[in-house]
Amino acid sequence: MKLIDTHAHLQFKAYDADRDEVAKRNSKELEAVINVGASLDTSKGAVTLAGRFDNFYAAVGIHPHHVDQWNNKTFSDLETLAKKKGVVAIGEIGLDAHQYNDYPSPDLSAQVKILHQQIEIAQKLNLPVIFHCRDAYDELYQYIKQRQGKISGVVHCFMGTWEQAEKFLDTGFYISFTGNLTYKNNGALREIAKSVLEDRILTETDAPYLPPEPYRGTRNEPVYVKMVASALAEIKNWSLQKTIDITAQNAKDLFKIL
Repeated sequence: MKLIDTHAHLQFKAYDADRDEVAKRNSKELEAVINVGASLDTSKGAVTLAGRFDNFYAAVGIHPHHVDQWNNKTFSDLETLAKKKGVVAIGEIGLDAHQYNDYPSPDLSAQVKILHQQIEIAQKLNLPVIFHCRDAYDELYQYIKQRQGKISGVVHCFMGTWEQAEKFLDTGFYISFTGNLTYKNNGALREIAKSVLEDRILTETDAPYLPPEPYRGTRNEPVYVKMVASALAEIKNWSLQKTIDITAQNAKDLFKIL
């Protein structure tokens, strides 16, 4: 098997100048790429890419940052989009309590409302969920715990504690790691990765964000997932090929691809 990037955003503006070139290169090098939506427009873009490249897939969803975009029509449009060929998940959706610079204070109650409605779509269509979370892992866990056995999915770009990771794992969710696993000051995150069971671990890039250590400060790409896998192999004391096989199979199992 070859590597699978379970979370990228090649439909985002960062690739407007050379999207086709980047997509072709990454399609050739990887077994699969899942491009993940964050708004209705970027969800549509992910579906478009999935229709153009055989090993590209899409996830559709409204990120908590875009809670103000949500209305009844958004719900209807998203459900219609989720039925398109190549869509393998609802996401990225979730909770974000972090206070960003030049950004309104987060409204968790509003975020929970659209989270609930999007999970309804996932359950109706029998699709897994890709969760975004920042500074709200305990709140997200309580929400998942109430629905244990009724939803499946992954907490992407995990940056919480081991105690929080363990709770998500106990509910049957996967934990995914990005290029920040390679950062020199992220020893605590590597310790968490060491403890995640091999049948519940995934690799991703979150491209164009969070490029691995050698490329920090530049635009990330799905092919750089190899560096995430290499870091994970070292952490787990696995061979690189074993790491690729495990994470690719986990992606196939969760997203029902290939």
